Amino acid sequence: MNRLPESWTLLVDNPPTQDDSTGNRIPSPPTEIHWTGLLQQRQLSAASVDAGNTEFEAGHVVSSYLLLLDPGIPVLPGRRDRFRDDQNVIYQIEGTPRVRRPARGSRRPAYIAANVRRVSDMKE
Repeated sequence: MNRLPESWTLLVDNPPTQDDSTGNRIPSPPTEIHWTGLLQQRQLSAASVDAGNTEFEAGHVVSSYLLLLDPGIPVLPGRRDRFRDDQNVIYQIEGTPRVRRPARGSRRPAYIAANVRRVSDMKE
């Protein structure tokens, strides 16, 4: 099976560390896992909210994306993880990524599907 063409980095948050002098929790940098995948836009037109797009403010419609990942990634992405593409654009996972298998033939995983959207598009 051919590998998917795009380079992606999975960003997995680590638990915070504790500062010895103050006792405050300090955020730890995320673990980076490099992998390959393919980003697909779910809607070609942003005009229809009913067709899967979300409208978080009047007049602002955001499209969702589907990120297909090659199987075998060391850590299955979780709901709170993020992906970074080769242009340093961050995508947040929506929901739970799913391992997809072919309907017929081999039962080995074909790819991992994750619904994502650009972090800059998310409502603050």
